[in-house]
Amino acid sequence: MFRSYRNRLFAIIFGVSVFVYLLSFVHIVKGIGNNIFASILILFISAFIAMTESKHLSYPIEKLNESVKRIIDGEYDYDIDIYVSKEFVELSKSFKEMSHKLKSTYEELKRESQELLKKNNELQDYYAELEASYEQMEAVTNELEKSESRYRTLVDNISDILWSTDGEYNIEFINNRSVRYLDYLPDEMTGRKITEFIHDDDKKIMEDLMNGRISMAEIKFKKRDGSILLTETRAKVIKNNEDEIVSIQGLSRDITDYNNAKKEIMERNRQILAIGNVTQLLTKNLEPRDVLYSIAEKISTILSSPLCTIRTINESGRLELMVAAGELRDMPLLKELSLSADENVKLLVSKEITVLDANKFPLNDDLFLRLKELNVKNVIAVPLISKDKAVGILNILTTSRLANDISLLRSVADSVSIAIENANLYDNMRNWYFRTIDALAYAVEAKDKYTKGHSLRVSKYAAIIAESMGLPKDEIEKIRIAGLLHDIGKIGVSDNILTKPGRLTSEEYDKIKQHPKISRKILEPIGLSKDIIDGIEKHHERYDGKGYPFGLNDDNIPLIAAILCVADSFDAMTSDRSYRKGISFDEAVNELLKYKGTQFNPKVVDSVISIYMRDRKKMERIKIETEVAN
Repeated sequence: MFRSYRNRLFAIIFGVSVFVYLLSFVHIVKGIGNNIFASILILFISAFIAMTESKHLSYPIEKLNESVKRIIDGEYDYDIDIYVSKEFVELSKSFKEMSHKLKSTYEELKRESQELLKKNNELQDYYAELEASYEQMEAVTNELEKSESRYRTLVDNISDILWSTDGEYNIEFINNRSVRYLDYLPDEMTGRKITEFIHDDDKKIMEDLMNGRISMAEIKFKKRDGSILLTETRAKVIKNNEDEIVSIQGLSRDITDYNNAKKEIMERNRQILAIGNVTQLLTKNLEPRDVLYSIAEKISTILSSPLCTIRTINESGRLELMVAAGELRDMPLLKELSLSADENVKLLVSKEITVLDANKFPLNDDLFLRLKELNVKNVIAVPLISKDKAVGILNILTTSRLANDISLLRSVADSVSIAIENANLYDNMRNWYFRTIDALAYAVEAKDKYTKGHSLRVSKYAAIIAESMGLPKDEIEKIRIAGLLHDIGKIGVSDNILTKPGRLTSEEYDKIKQHPKISRKILEPIGLSKDIIDGIEKHHERYDGKGYPFGLNDDNIPLIAAILCVADSFDAMTSDRSYRKGISFDEAVNELLKYKGTQFNPKVVDSVISIYMRDRKKMERIKIETEVAN
């Protein structure tokens, strides 16, 4: 009847009140006599109404309480249906929604609890790992502390300079060796650029080293007092992922002692090589004066001397120039010089190497000025001793005193003395040799006054032709000797034939043609060079093969013979004979040109023409000098 629980409750309470009121009113109006009965009846009716309505009113609350209990017990899907009143219908509906939400929330919480439990378990495992890691880290930290202690001990005790910079070359760390080697405390160097402590000459190399272009270099560090520390420096470049330099680690080792030892070894090797080279020169097949020049040139190169001279003591006691070497060798030099009495005693009596003042040394004025320009201050005078006797002096002009090279000079001086002795012996032998050859040549010319001086002129003409053709000195010397002896075979020809004023008969000419072969017979026992003898024997051969005694042609004729042929013919044409007058040089040259390639070797003729065109007086002087001498 009542859809609203509130209306029903109001109706009950109001109805009871009205009922009680009505009974009370009846009792007063009617005067009901038995008050007790009426009271009991009223009490009974009230109790009945109370019990009935109490039950009816408590039902939804009990139902609701039961639902709460079930929900508490976990029956979140329990449906409550209370249709007592509109309020309880709404309450049931709301309770159901709450139940469903509780269920959903419970399930969500349950799921989250499970996840939390899972995560908790994971956290427990992670915690266990962390705990283990912490213990491990603690152990590692202890080891690191020990390692760091050992590292610092190692760094502090290492004998080299250990340093580290940032990418801008600012020093971040340097060990205590900076105090010993550079006289700087590490704190004084930290924060400053390392290039501040590098010698200017090596800054570019240091930058290459620190940029990784090279890994090792010799670097000169500057000490506090400005002196230099030579080091062998190695560097390692540390880069980040962007290939940017973040750090440079370096180690610099003092190599001063090592470098000094290396220089000493190199100096010793240089001296040994120099002595070996000089000694080798003594064994080469060279003229003694060439040996002396080569020795002086080597000394000049080794000691960086602009002028090195070798002088020998001549008969008058003066020092005569033998050879000069070095860049100033072509300067005007005094041919002879004499030392003061005091210097003479020091050098030639005491036989000790002496350093003389270049300003007081006897020098040509032009040379003195040139030496001044080169800042040459000293003359190292080395006495040359042979058989305990001073034979000369080796003079080296230098900018320093060369104290380190004294032992080298003593050793070299012995070789120079031997070379001088060989030169003297060679000169004596050479003089004797040429006197013998001159005597043989004179023996031929003594038979015919018209050929006087002919052999000497042929010798000189042949020598300048050989020089013009660029032949080596030993070949020129052979040609010179062959020229002197080219007609030695005429000793075996009758004087009547040699001095006959008219033309020779064919029989007489045949006898003349034998003189080259006679020359070989005369000269072979003497022991002359085969080249000289071949040249003499074949100097009448012709380029076209019409010569004698063998009829050789072209390149079959030795070059010495070809040169002698031209020189002999040229002098014969320009000299007077018993049967004709000599022609002029111009005419003789024309004759050579006329028979070039037939009688004469073309190359030799071209050389004569070249000499004649370039220096005609040189050839004319040979003729004039020999005519005056005879």
